[in-house]
Amino acid sequence: MPRRIALTERQLSAGAPPDPMPENDFTAVNRHCLNHLAALASRRRVLPQDDIVGADGAMLLERRKPMEAEALAQLAGRRLRQPLEPLLRLPDFDPPATLRRRGPELAAECRFLRALFPSAADRAACVALLEGLPLNGAVALWLAMLECQGGLDHALRTCLIAVGAARLLGLPRLQQQQVALAALLHDVGELYTDPNHLAAQHTLRLEEWRHVVGHPVLGCRLVGALAGLKQPRPVALAILQHHERLDGSGYPLGSNGAQLETPGQILMLADTVSQLLEGAPDPGGRIEIALKILPGEFDYALVSALCKISREAHGHGAAAPAAGIEVLPRLLRQIGRATPCFWGMKELESSLTPAGRAHLGSSMERFDTIQRALLSTGAGELTAEPEDEELRQELAGVIGEVRWRLRNLARQIVLPLDRLPPTEKAAFLSLADALMED
Repeated sequence: MPRRIALTERQLSAGAPPDPMPENDFTAVNRHCLNHLAALASRRRVLPQDDIVGADGAMLLERRKPMEAEALAQLAGRRLRQPLEPLLRLPDFDPPATLRRRGPELAAECRFLRALFPSAADRAACVALLEGLPLNGAVALWLAMLECQGGLDHALRTCLIAVGAARLLGLPRLQQQQVALAALLHDVGELYTDPNHLAAQHTLRLEEWRHVVGHPVLGCRLVGALAGLKQPRPVALAILQHHERLDGSGYPLGSNGAQLETPGQILMLADTVSQLLEGAPDPGGRIEIALKILPGEFDYALVSALCKISREAHGHGAAAPAAGIEVLPRLLRQIGRATPCFWGMKELESSLTPAGRAHLGSSMERFDTIQRALLSTGAGELTAEPEDEELRQELAGVIGEVRWRLRNLARQIVLPLDRLPPTEKAAFLSLADALMED
């Protein structure tokens, strides 16, 4: 039987997104995963190691018969006797060899990774650690799917950063391996999520975000149930927590502080830094801005260590983000629009339920922290772009981070609203809309 990773009813109901896969029921074939599998089967041989049989006893795919488009179509909407993923093998895909080849290539392209693993011995130790991971069965299938859809580089870059951070903390080898595997698989839940939401070119609206926010829960359940690990809990839990924050501002559960274990805290930072590196191979001071702009989001010691690595790699200058100072007037209008909405709700605080009051209080505190982070730069009094290039780039980096955090706050406001009365829900929705960009 697949292993189960139990999430409490409170955890699963707190801002629960639409779930395309019922809890730990992996016999129902997920259509998004099936589409990724079809794309993979068009490029590599995918062989069932056992007969694939429907829940009704119908023979769907024979053992060791290559999966092709017509055969895969039979699985759409079906429920199987056993979960599909552990039954499949890829004879032409060697995960350790793939990581051994691509890892050094990523490091060669990225000064941050070279600074994180400065010596040949450091790099060799990292490669040896990756080669010792259990990269078979469903894990190999997921990695092949990620490679097929272009997500393996992000997974591997996140893995390398996470391993480097674990080494900086002096974690034992077993924990380093657990962190590495969680990092490789941290976005596996996205393979089971509607790609139209994941790849949207526009800023995701609030209802769209509810679909995306569930991927850490899906990833946790999938890895806990199907990866065949001897100790699945540390890996699955780190995946669940990779979008959380120490101050409770993350998702999907809004966990904070002592609720977040060390592997999850490492993975939060590794994923954040990896995304910054992906957006700009030489991000300069943007890494330090992103990790320090709101104190309390991440572990201080880890932030200090990774910022030191970033300075060694890139110096102190900040690379210009895609959208910079030119969006400042719109950002200030956005803050000005949201401020009276918050205070309007504050005046009605006595009429709110205890849950509503707590939600308003934490949301206002977060908004105030974000606002102060921007205004502390002097942005509110700025009448023209600074002439100093370093100052201009630093301000642009802060603006980019503040824009993202305001959008994230809007989404965080919406996620738990199903637990509030309809009148309170409507008020919070209006507040969230005010926080979204024009």
